Amino acid sequence: MNLQLEKILYSRDADSDGIYGGMQHISTAQSVEVELRERVAAERYDNYLDALSASHSIPVMDHEVDRFLAAIPQGGLILDIGGCWGWHWRRLAQIRPDVGVLIVDFVRSNLPHARNVLGSLVDDQVGLMHADATALPFTIDENFAGFDGIWTVQTFQHVPDFGKAVSEACRVLKRGGVFANYSLNVQPPIRWLRRLLGRGYLTKGWVEGSFWLARASDDQKESIAATFGSTVSERWSEILYSPELRFTAPGKPGSVFGKLDALLSNNAGFLGWLARQRSFHCQKP
Repeated sequence: MNLQLEKILYSRDADSDGIYGGMQHISTAQSVEVELRERVAAERYDNYLDALSASHSIPVMDHEVDRFLAAIPQGGLILDIGGCWGWHWRRLAQIRPDVGVLIVDFVRSNLPHARNVLGSLVDDQVGLMHADATALPFTIDENFAGFDGIWTVQTFQHVPDFGKAVSEACRVLKRGGVFANYSLNVQPPIRWLRRLLGRGYLTKGWVEGSFWLARASDDQKESIAATFGSTVSERWSEILYSPELRFTAPGKPGSVFGKLDALLSNNAGFLGWLARQRSFHCQKP
């Protein structure tokens, strides 16, 4: 096991399925969302990657993971907040066998799926923990200096108290550590099309009977910059991939369009008005 991961899990108890407990509370505001996601997690899948490609571009996110891992030091430890099925790390042993990842998710039923996707990586390079983004169960002291990287994909967009989630991420990140937060982007063409068809397009607010959604915004960027006391850079990704237009072929593993889409991901705002994702990145000084 990664030495840092082993150290942080050493004094904790795991349940019989190998999932560590760390949940301190569930926000009342998100209780309906938890129920919804528990029902979704009760589904069974013959092909996890095929199911994932309906809502995420696997080639694009593999590319983003590679960029993120390049910034992690030898033997580093990553905290994946809201990691769900953990699929971003399925290639970890081949790319960075020295790195450890701790996946936390506030929907416990997601984590057995992560074990199915990651196989032998769990309990070696990857740990699974039931915990909430706004109350991370880690104490920063002489025994644990923090994580070398924090990675979160389409999770903070569903946390009503965005500032609290960012504050907790900053608290448990080492000085010099890197932070990456991916959220859905505001896409003007999709917004115009949905409004033309008489359908709503939510930028920020509650999806009735399910969850909170706040798409990536300048306000979020400013909140991250103020909390970390650091310059925040941006990236735009999933430019060709569009579940909204039922064009999910680029999301499948090995897709030529997906590989092209990964190359189109950028930090200059090029084609940002088309991008499905906007992400914020910084380093803790």
